[in-house]
Formats: sequence, C-alpha cells, structure tokens
Amino acid sequence: MQTEEFSLGSNAFNVLGARFQSTAQEIADLVDDAEIGPSRTENVLNKAQQALVTPRLRLQAELSWLPELSETQVAKVLDQSSNTDEEILLQTIANFPDLAKVNVIADMASRRTITKDALAAYLNTWKWFEPEPVFSFLHKTRRAAGFPVPDQTTFQSTLHDLKQRHAVSLVRGLMDGSDGSSHLSDVLDAEILSGSPSSFLPLLVKEFEKRCEKDQLRIADEIHETIESSKSGSLSNAAAASRLGNALKKWNHYTRPVIGFYNWRGHAEPRTKKIFEEMREYVLYLTNVEGRLDEAKELLFAIASWLAHAEELKNLSEKDLLDLEGLINERQELMLFQPLVDACDAAKAAHQEFAKSVKAYGLTAEARSPAGSFAQALKAYMEVGDPNLAAAAAGDLALFFNNDQQKPEVAYIILRGVDYILQKPKISDETKARFTEYVETIFRNWKIPEIEKEKGNLSRMTAVVEAAMIIAPVGVKPELAELYSVLIDKRRQNRTKFVVSVLVLAVVFIPVAFVNSNKSPSYSSSPSSSYKPSSTVNGTLPLSSSASTKASSVDDKSEFKPLPRVGATLNRSEIRYCIFQGKRLDLLRTMAQSNSAIDKFNGLVADFNLRCSNFRYRQSDMTAVELEASSNGSQFMRDAATVAKGW
Repeated sequence: MQTEEFSLGSNAFNVLGARFQSTAQEIADLVDDAEIGPSRTENVLNKAQQALVTPRLRLQAELSWLPELSETQVAKVLDQSSNTDEEILLQTIANFPDLAKVNVIADMASRRTITKDALAAYLNTWKWFEPEPVFSFLHKTRRAAGFPVPDQTTFQSTLHDLKQRHAVSLVRGLMDGSDGSSHLSDVLDAEILSGSPSSFLPLLVKEFEKRCEKDQLRIADEIHETIESSKSGSLSNAAAASRLGNALKKWNHYTRPVIGFYNWRGHAEPRTKKIFEEMREYVLYLTNVEGRLDEAKELLFAIASWLAHAEELKNLSEKDLLDLEGLINERQELMLFQPLVDACDAAKAAHQEFAKSVKAYGLTAEARSPAGSFAQALKAYMEVGDPNLAAAAAGDLALFFNNDQQKPEVAYIILRGVDYILQKPKISDETKARFTEYVETIFRNWKIPEIEKEKGNLSRMTAVVEAAMIIAPVGVKPELAELYSVLIDKRRQNRTKFVVSVLVLAVVFIPVAFVNSNKSPSYSSSPSSSYKPSSTVNGTLPLSSSASTKASSVDDKSEFKPLPRVGATLNRSEIRYCIFQGKRLDLLRTMAQSNSAIDKFNGLVADFNLRCSNFRYRQSDMTAVELEASSNGSQFMRDAATVAKGW
C-alpha cells in the first residue's frame, strides 16, 4: 500500500476549524456551519467529522496537526506555509514544540521544493523530540473533549506512521529541487559524521529508493541486455564496454546519495551489489573466455568508480584490477618472449643441424640456422625482457640436448654461449645457482665418459683429465685436479712396482725354473693397482708345483682375508675374499651418501688395496671363484646392505 503524502491543509482539524478540546457536539456543529465549496465538499466534511470522533482516526489527525500551539500560532503558520520564504518560515517555527515544528516542515515540503537546510532542521528536531509532553497534552485535551485517552502502544505506532508520511513529502520536496540528490547525500553524510545520526534516516533512505526504483530497474535491464548481446556476438565487446560504462554512470546518480548510509550500516546497497556481481561476472568472461583484457580493464575502472563504494566491493574490485593488470603484464611479456620460444622449438625440431652448427661456430648470431636464429632471438629478447626467462629458455634447450639427445657437449656449448646473461643486474641469485648447477652437471656428463673410456691406459686418461681441467667450470676444477693428482701418483706407483717385480722375479723365480726342468702349471698374478672393482685381473707368471699344491689345498666356500703384502700367492679362500669383497665394494660405492659413510667406504677400499691389489693365483682357482661370484649377486647385495646399515 502506497503511503500518502503529509499535508496540514487536508488535516481534519484544519478542514473543520476544530480545536483539540472540541467535543463531539461541537464538531457536529462545525460540520453543519461549514460552507460547502470546491475543496470542502460534503463528503470531505463528513470524512473529517468521522476522523475526529473515531478514537484511532482521531489520534492520527491529532499527531498530524499542531499540538501545543495557540490558535494565534496556528493561524500564523497556515498563513505563511504556502507563500513565505523557507528561511523566514524556519525562523518563525524555531521555538515551536518539536512535533508541531516537524509537521510544519513536512507540510512545506509537500507544497514546494525545500533545501538541505530544511531537511537538516527536520532531522535535528527529531533528535530532541520527547513523546511524553505530547502524550500528556493529548491525555488532557481528550478528557476535556470527552474522548477516551489513547494507550502508549497505539500512540507510538501512529507516531511511526506519521514519520513515514513525512518521509514521502520530504524526499519529494528535496528531489524536485535543483541537485536534490547531492543535497540528500550531503545531509545523510553530515548526520553520520556527527556521531549520533537521526533514527529517521532509514525511512528517508527507503523512500528515496522507492522513488528511484523504476529508473534503476530500467538501467539494470539495460546492463543485462548489453551483456547478453555481447556474449551472443550481436554487439561488439568494445561497444558493449562503452555502453556499460555509461549505464554505470547513470546508476551512480541514483545510488550515490545513500552510499554513506550503507557504509555506515557496514554493507553494500543490495541492488548495487547485484549489479556489481553481474558486471564482475562479465569482466571474468571477457578475461578468461574472450581474452579481451583491455576492455575488461576499462570496465573494472568503471566498476571501481561507479559501483565499488562499500568496503567489501572496493576490496574485491581492487583485487580484480590487480589480478587483471598482472595478466596484462604477463601477456605483454609473453609477446616479447614468444620469438625466443619459437626459436627454441625450431632448434629442437632441427636438432641435428643445430648440433653441427654450434660445434662448428659456437652459439653465435653468425652461426647457421637454427643455431644463429636462436642466438639472435635470445639477444633481441635480452634487450627488452627478463634475463631470468632468457636463462630459463637457454637452460631448457641445453637440457633437451643433454637428456633427450644424449649430447652433453652441445648442451655445454649452449650454456657457455649464453653465460653473459648472468652478468645482467636483474638476474636472480636462484637463476645463477641453477644455471651454475646445469653447467657443472652437463660438463661432467660430457667429460666423465671420455675419461672412463681410457681406464686401461693411465697415460691417456691423465692426458684427457689434464685437457678437461683447462676448460672446466670453476666448480668442477677441484674434482679434476684431485683426480689428476691421483692418476699421477698411480703412474708413479706402477713404475716403482714394475721395477720391484722384475728384481724379485730375477732373484727368486729364475733359479726355480732351472731346478724344475718340467713346465710348471699356469698361474696368474693380480694387477699391481689400487681398488677397481669393475676392472679384470690379468697376467700370468710361472710358479713351482709345490706352490701350486699349497695354493689349491683349501677347497671349501670360506673367505680368508689375505695378509697385507705384495705378490703373495693366494689360496682359493683368499682369492674368494678378494673377488667377493670387490663385488661388495662395487655395490657399496652407490650406498655411501653422507660424509661419514664415504669415510668408512674409503677405509674399506684402503684395506682392500693393501690385501688384494697385487697377488698371484692359480688359474683354476680364479676360474672357480669367478664362477661362484657370477651366481652370488643377490648375496653380495644383502652383504652390502648389511654393511651400509652400520653407516
């Protein structure tokens, strides 16, 4: 039901000229004496009479009139309310009782436009309003007039209805004036900032929203239709963005006056929040489905300007804008980065040609395509892009050649060809560390197999290590230097052992050969070298038959540790220890992960070398032990695991 506007002119007391103390008979006489006219028809007079003699209707008329005023004051107000300047009228009623004062201001608003000063005066009056004097006044005058006294509940309910009628008149009077929305906004904000806002504000806001409802529904429909047209393709995204921006601006005209009120309440204006959510969903559609980031950003700015006034919407809008700007920056970076990605893909597709080119010319812009094209793309990107991404692209290509193509040399050339990237000021420590790790690991992948290839030739292995040291990365040089030192010592030891072995054979075994005229059984001697589990033992030396008999006297499966000595003839149990222990050490090498474990492993190797690095054996014993070893792989693994557990 629509609330009717407030008016002193249509009040029953004014229509009949009655007083608060008028009895029912006096009211009837006033009806009989009243002059019939265009505005005072018989029906109007009868309705006025009915209002004053019916208790419930009478209370509404009493509170809507001018209680506690004298007849002279009432006459003065009625004379001035229609044609007196607002400022003068406000001065006239400044000292009136509160209820009479607000009724006069509401009546003025129903007759003409008002300013924010009149509305502010109205709100301020309600703050000081005390209902008890009015209730006492009505109690007194009703008794005098012979009508029943109203109860407090009915009194308060009727007072609330009066405020609703006031709100209708006040909003209309303010909004019909120039810049009414701005004036309403100023008044509401001032009330809230005062720290003690009027209890009348919710009624005022509600009436304002009812007044704007039709226009807001029209704008909401326009926004919805524009979004749907854009999604269906019947309206371009650019045109939709422009149209939506204008619609939001119009929407703001109707919601801005009450922004402060809803912020004070701690939540967004409901209809604005609904529009915000619909607009935000469309922005996400433009971003994620259409990829129209520029139009999405334009709309986000419009949303932030015209909708995101509440704290919750403002925070959400700021986050969306920040995320979108991040996407735009990523897209721009991707556009800069894409040529380098394409060059990297081309290098992978033509990996054989790329490998030949970098081996011949290095990774330079002058190299044949696709190597030269990749170098050019990398250099071009470095001028405008992120050096960390450039390093990542080069690292990706290097890992492709190292891992997929098994060409660590090409991978190393790539990394060395782009190490200038690490000198850039924006390069991160993480990128530097990762790049350095790639360089060192790939260099090892390249050179270690070349070194291992020369295991049987100490001189050649030493030369390969020496050459690798010259071009090795800083982190690998100490490892190669240590290996080089070991190889040099090894060569020196071999030369010394060779001289000693020749002397011993000349002194001991040549006389034995003269004594034994028959050909001695075939025996073998272990190589004079340190622990190499993967290398084979070889070498054959003639021994006496008595030694042969002694060496093969033990034929069980036991293992005996040989005494630490050089060139001793080992029996089968001692040979079994050396061969089996070598197998176990081979497995233990991969199980030593910590520094303490490595130290213990090195101790086992040192002991093994003392006992098994140089010995002589009978070929039949060696063959038998090696046959045993070939079928004991699982046992060696269990033995190694047991030892490793103690580390």
